[in-house]
Amino acid sequence: MFGGLFKKKDPQKQPSAVPKEVNQSLSTTEAAALTEKVAALTAQIEQITDDKDKRHLLYNQLGATQVKLGNDLEAIAAYEASVKYKEEFGDAYNALLNLYETQRKQAAKAKNDDDIQKWVTKTDALLDMSKRVMRSGFGY
Repeated sequence: MFGGLFKKKDPQKQPSAVPKEVNQSLSTTEAAALTEKVAALTAQIEQITDDKDKRHLLYNQLGATQVKLGNDLEAIAAYEASVKYKEEFGDAYNALLNLYETQRKQAAKAKNDDDIQKWVTKTDALLDMSKRVMRSGFGY
C-alpha cells in the first residue's frame, strides 16, 4: 500500500529549479540594435515630462529591452520607474518579481546576507504595492 511512498525520486524526472534563459546569446548586430533602442527610449523618456501614462509605457519598453541585453540591474531601475508612475499589475510588476528573485538567488549563491536582505525587502515592498492596488480596486 505505501511501498512507493519513501522511494527516491528519479533526478531526471525532477523539474529544473533554474529557469531556462530565453536568449542564450545575442549576435553583435542584435545587441547593437537593442543598444540603439535603449538610447532612443531614453531620449523619448527625457522629452516627455507631463504624460505619466506615456512615461510608464516607455519605461516598460526600456526594462524589457534591458532584460534582452542581459542588463538586469538597469532593467530593474526602468521597471521601478514604470511602477512609480503607475502602480498596477502588469509587465513591470511581473518582471520585477522575477528579477528580484533572480538577484536574491545570486546573492544567496554568493552567501551575501546584505544583498539577500536587500532583494527580500524590495520584494516585500512590491507585494505591499500589490495590496494597495487591490484595495484601491475594491474601494477600501
